[in-house]
Amino acid sequence: MKWILAAAVLGLSAPAFADYSSFPQPLAQALELAQDSPEGAVWRFTFHITIDGEEMTARFDGTQPDGADWTLLSPASADELSDPLAEIWTDMNTVDDAEEADDGVSIGADGLFFDEDAASMVSGGIEELGDGRYAFRPNLDPDAEEPDPMADNMTGEVALSANGYINELRIFAPESFKPNAAARVHTFEMRMTFDQLEGFPAPIMISMATDIEVSALFQRQSQSLEFRFSDVEYTAP
Repeated sequence: MKWILAAAVLGLSAPAFADYSSFPQPLAQALELAQDSPEGAVWRFTFHITIDGEEMTARFDGTQPDGADWTLLSPASADELSDPLAEIWTDMNTVDDAEEADDGVSIGADGLFFDEDAASMVSGGIEELGDGRYAFRPNLDPDAEEPDPMADNMTGEVALSANGYINELRIFAPESFKPNAAARVHTFEMRMTFDQLEGFPAPIMISMATDIEVSALFQRQSQSLEFRFSDVEYTAP
């Protein structure tokens, strides 16, 4: 299956093509390494997820049919999962329809490459910070007709590895803000890390983590979420 993740609850949407010609050359070259997984490619990897301290580990095998491509490794039984993890496990083993498959960021058959979706988050306002790090203005929804109140309160940082690929992508709110009259975002941070492994044609995602604290309708809620990927295998079509 393709497990659809609402990427850090931002509803990120990527344009079909991005122009990095005005960016500093090292950053432009790193972003141009973005690669979507080609149709027919096969992925296998171990997926570790932690939500507020509760953990689950599963293995993805892209050779298996949608809905049967995940195997639970830990805990031993799905009955031992916390409610949030049990909901995710159920979703991971539910066959997606076409509409769901086009919404959000998929973890599974679409692979783990640093792809155009991730690269397009770096949209402009580039500022060199030194040591291969750049600040940028996040691009959350390029197709929106109205300004995104979330994007107006976010900033981004990207770090390059010594080998010139994107090593870390971070989007965060420097201070609390109100996206609308009924809610306040107290804390928001999303971090994605990538690595260029031997035998892979592009960098792959190693981890993604979010820390969020919001209040709405007189209730304050927080969530800490982390994904990690290991034992990754890729077979080109």
